[in-house]
Amino acid sequence: MKRTAPGTQILLCILAVQTAAGAAPAGILDEPSPLAGTWKANISKSKRHPNHLFKSATLRFDVSNDVVTLNFTGENMSGKEEKGTTRFHPDGKEHPIEGLAGAVQVTKWLGAGKLDTVATQDGKVIGRSTFEVSSDGKMLTATISGTDGSGAWFEQVIVCDREGN
Repeated sequence: MKRTAPGTQILLCILAVQTAAGAAPAGILDEPSPLAGTWKANISKSKRHPNHLFKSATLRFDVSNDVVTLNFTGENMSGKEEKGTTRFHPDGKEHPIEGLAGAVQVTKWLGAGKLDTVATQDGKVIGRSTFEVSSDGKMLTATISGTDGSGAWFEQVIVCDREGN
């Protein structure tokens, strides 16, 4: 995975910090995951880092027992559309991060609606993201931190509202 320059929207930051650790607790996916679905960033409720501002972001999670697929689209502060796909394997094992030499991700469920990811490169943590669905299933909080393309550490909280049902 290529690192991007400062100022690139959160969507690419999510890719830069893709990771996690562990398998779903027993019975977690006996019913549809609360994480599954489409989520739209609520800018007014979010705490964005100044180097990672964006105008809009939409996340779509598809969840199965062995993979969580995140498709994202959005518009950065320059008005450029950005989009991509990343996959999390919530099995607690290391999985290489495509395009980023020496980097791996470990993913695990911390509950039915909470997915934790940690990325390391050459043994050093380069990012972490946690995606947590509210108890009423209407809000997703993405807490993201990591090292950006300039080598600077950033932290932010992106609050998303569920789209549709």
